Amino acid sequence: MGTSRRAPRMQSPAMSGSPGDIHPADRVALRVILAVGLVAGLGLTAMGVFTAITRVLDPARYPVSVLADVPVPLSGGDVIDAQADSVLVHTSGLSPEAVWLLASGDLVGALTLGAVTMSFCVVLWRVVQHQPFHRHMYTAALVAGCSIALGSLLSQGLGGLGQLMAAAELSDALGGVARPGFLFTPLPVVAGLGVLALAYVFRAGNRLQRDTEGLV
Repeated sequence: MGTSRRAPRMQSPAMSGSPGDIHPADRVALRVILAVGLVAGLGLTAMGVFTAITRVLDPARYPVSVLADVPVPLSGGDVIDAQADSVLVHTSGLSPEAVWLLASGDLVGALTLGAVTMSFCVVLWRVVQHQPFHRHMYTAALVAGCSIALGSLLSQGLGGLGQLMAAAELSDALGGVARPGFLFTPLPVVAGLGVLALAYVFRAGNRLQRDTEGLV
């Protein structure tokens, strides 16, 4: 008795697509997000750099926010007490040291935004190219994480020291309501550390992808 051989089944291209394939509509959407994010991020970065330069050349153009303890007049109702905890001041009487600290905070914040924007664009571009674990993903995540963590720390620190000095210098002019100090937000630093952890996830994925190349 002869044996019959079953012909191999043929799959259509749609059925044999790899799991990493991206639908054309999703690819278009990602490219639109990439373009909008790039333009918006670079635009905000340019505005931040311009603000920092202008603050040095014309300190009175941009206000400085200082902590304050200002009672708010009440006109009735159920409000028991109200206090304003900060004031915006336009002044040309700040010392050069305070002005440079405020401008440095603005500049570091702008450069941080620019670095994060470029890293974000690299990640999206690699996703569009079907390379979610390319080595550039690790580099982009590493740059973004360091920029967010260290950039926000430096930006808040430099700008905060400038606000502290401004409050001390403007205390008499503001009637003694200014309080030397500044607010620090730790969330961006924590977020930056989280992105750094994600960078090593990309690195592990890249190694796993190289180890499994050619395997079925």
